[in-house]
Amino acid sequence: MAYFLLIVHIATAIVFIGALTISVSLFPRYAAADPDVDDKSHDAHPVALAMHRITKVYGRLAIIPPAVGITLAVVLGRLDELWIILSVALSLIGGALLIWVIIPSQRRMLADPQHEPSTRRRAGAAAGILNSIWFAILVLMILKPGAGG
Repeated sequence: MAYFLLIVHIATAIVFIGALTISVSLFPRYAAADPDVDDKSHDAHPVALAMHRITKVYGRLAIIPPAVGITLAVVLGRLDELWIILSVALSLIGGALLIWVIIPSQRRMLADPQHEPSTRRRAGAAAGILNSIWFAILVLMILKPGAGG
């Protein structure tokens, strides 16, 4: 059972968090109005629209890796280890950043493609912070500080 949970945990992290990381990172680059777009129903770049959809969908699916990871920690009796506690805390921070900062910012940028350049810089910074959180979790998963024997 533990191996199955570990495989699901790693596979969903790669697929869902990986796709989320890419979509959040690429969004600011394409979030400006594109004069070459023939579709006049919106002024946003089609890639920005696609990245926003991916961010929303994979953002929801990104709850699976930490949920499975917590389940695995419970099954193995290791929920009290420092690296797991820190990983859970960082996952919660990353989720909050995604829900309350990144997705609303993307919506605003799509609604107003003529936004200020500072808006794109802030979106890029938020993406960088989120990606740093995922990287920190990866480091914790490898180094396992405070792991019991």
